[in-house]
Amino acid sequence: MTTKLEAINTMLSCIGQSPLNTLEGTKSYFTISAEKILDDEVRKIQIQGWDFNSEDFYELHPDVNKHINIPDNMIMVKFPTIYKNRYVVREGKLYDKFKHSYEIEETLKCSVVWSFPFKDLPEVFKEYATMSAAYKFTKRELGSDKVSQFTQEDLMEARIALLQHELEIGEYTMIPAMYDGRIKDSI
Repeated sequence: MTTKLEAINTMLSCIGQSPLNTLEGTKSYFTISAEKILDDEVRKIQIQGWDFNSEDFYELHPDVNKHINIPDNMIMVKFPTIYKNRYVVREGKLYDKFKHSYEIEETLKCSVVWSFPFKDLPEVFKEYATMSAAYKFTKRELGSDKVSQFTQEDLMEARIALLQHELEIGEYTMIPAMYDGRIKDSI
């Protein structure tokens, strides 16, 4: 399994830097930059919502104050059309736009997308995130199209592997699972 250290070392090797033994302690400019870019890419990739980090029919329950708090690693909440765009996330909790209040008394069902740390990603996602980050890293740090072209080829291969993995694992249909059969605003 690819570690974050291995991913950073892959990125550093793309610009001719020596590999690291650890991510602890004092870090060079290139290491800090590589780590930041990798973290950004991991988050961007997960925001898209994949089979491994998405859940449908997820229940959100109000607490004793009638607030529905959203965990920090829940990066997207999508409600079915029956809610008519009523709820949004504000200040880390759900807000009812119809009542103009954070107080929600009912349990709500929605689709959610989670954000996981690098170590918890499936291997194919680690590879894609690493190559995507390496491509951006080489472009930013070297500004060389020739060097980044080699990384871009690796990125495209990783993207194809990622999409093949997703198609094999996901159960896809043309009609979303949360579709309730009604046209928005027809109720």
